[in-house]
Formats: sequence, C-alpha cells, structure tokens
Amino acid sequence: MRRLFLILACLLWAAPAWAEKLPVAVGIAPMKYFADKIGGDLVETTVMVPAGTDAHTYEPKPSQMRAVSSAVLYFSVGLEFEQAWVPRFLAANPKLQVVRTDAMIPKITMPAHHHDHDGKDGEHPIESYTVGNPQMLEKKPEPRETEDDPHVWTAPPLVKYIAEQMVEALSQADPANARTYRSNEGALLQEIDQLDAEIRSALSALPKTRRTFLVFHPAWGYFAKTYGLTQEAVEIEGKEPGPKELAHIMEEAKKDGIKVVFIQPQFSARTAQAIAQAIGGQVTAADPLAEDWAGNLREVARVFRASLK
Repeated sequence: MRRLFLILACLLWAAPAWAEKLPVAVGIAPMKYFADKIGGDLVETTVMVPAGTDAHTYEPKPSQMRAVSSAVLYFSVGLEFEQAWVPRFLAANPKLQVVRTDAMIPKITMPAHHHDHDGKDGEHPIESYTVGNPQMLEKKPEPRETEDDPHVWTAPPLVKYIAEQMVEALSQADPANARTYRSNEGALLQEIDQLDAEIRSALSALPKTRRTFLVFHPAWGYFAKTYGLTQEAVEIEGKEPGPKELAHIMEEAKKDGIKVVFIQPQFSARTAQAIAQAIGGQVTAADPLAEDWAGNLREVARVFRASLK
C-alpha cells in the first residue's frame, strides 16, 4: 500500500495538475475545431479571430489578450497576422508555448500574377499526405519569389500534420492525459480520411476541361491541388486588379465557361459582382474560416461540383 502511495505521489508531482481545463489559444476557427476534437473536455480553446471577421485587419480585444496571458499553448498555422501578434502574446505571457502546427507541411506559394489557363495547374493532385512521410520531410525548400500560402487547413490530408503537432504539444503539457489525446487524434484522423474520400468522390466526375474556378481571395490553393482543380484569383498579393487585369480575368473566365465567382464573407463583393455580371454568372460564398471545418468543406465541394459540371 505504501509503495502504491509513493507511485501515485510521484505521478502527481511529475505531471502538472490542471484544476480545470487546459487553456489553449488559436488564431482562427478551423484550428479550434481541431484543438477541440483532440482535447475534448480537457481543453478550453480561445479563438483570436472570430468567424466572419477579416483576419488581415482584426485586432485582438482586451478579453482575448487576458485569455492568452493564461494560456499554456498557442497553436499557430503560419498566418501573416500571427507573425505580428505572437511577440505581443509572449510579452503578455512569457511562459506561453507557441506551436507551429504547419511546420512539417510542404508549402505552395500565393499567386503573384494572373495568367492564362493551359490546363496544367490541376493535373497533379496531391494524392495523400502521411504524417512522418520521409519523402515529404526530406524535400528541401525551393527558392521563393512569393510568400507561402498559409491556408493549409483547406486540404483535409494536410490536417493530419496539424493534428500530430497538436497531440504532441498537448501530451507534453498534460502528460497525465496523453493517452486520451492520442485516442482523440485517432478519431479525428478517421474523420479526415472519410471527408477526404467524400470530396474525392464528389469531384472525381468533373471533366478536365471544367476544373478551373474563380475566387476573389486565393485561399483555396491547397484544396485545388489536392483534388485536381485549378484556382484562379481575382485579388493578387492583397490587391484588387486594375482595369486591364480585370478585363483579362473576365476574358479568361468566359473562355473557361466559369459562371460562379467565389468570395469569402469577410471581403467586399463589389469587384466579384462586376465580374459575375460581365460573364453572366453569380457570386457565391466559400468561407475557409468557417467554424464547422468538416461540414464547411463538404458544402464547398458540393458547390464547386455544381458550378463546374
């Protein structure tokens, strides 16, 4: 009995004891989806950018800064605004551990210009990403003239990387519940595989000549690459097109038979509506920052299929 007591005492001394839930913070709503799936009832997740808000211009409220000041972990995904915020978070909470959940994900770049469609962009879809795949990890980054695209969570297979980073960090911060975190991760990975299969099935029947879609903000590059589609963006490097570029976009959209311009709810629809009117199409919302990550991607796939067929 005494030996059992000593063992229990050692375990309690070695592992941090959280009287309530483990406080963690994330930048955007999809990251909360993953953190809550893995952490379950053991974590309390604070989202810095509420759903429906433009992450490029949002400033954290005092209540959010107070939440970050008591957080143990911050799960970053490499967004531009996080680069400016993280130093502020660390100043408010020097013990905060910032976890780059996208660290092991091979990146694509944000589009730097508008270009003609030649059908090549969507010919090599990402078949799968496996956590720990040495071929992926050994690839050396190529020189970049443009910035990396941070919207990695729009491709379900890539979320496996995010989940792995989260479960490792949670298990280190709260080792007493490591087995639970790992079990929850397994359930999330199954959900990811099922979602990935559903989207592939939904989009597989699209002909090669009908796989280009037009978006205002280029947030769907990983989704497009994963499922053999081609994303064309209206906005480039955060700037709306000038009259000459706008005319070119309209011409190419007509050539490709595009009838839908996708836009995030966080952005103005004025330019997108002008393009849609010129091509005889419509503007439809596709939000990469939606709270219901899985349900949203299912709906996005359905809308893409309906607009491209």
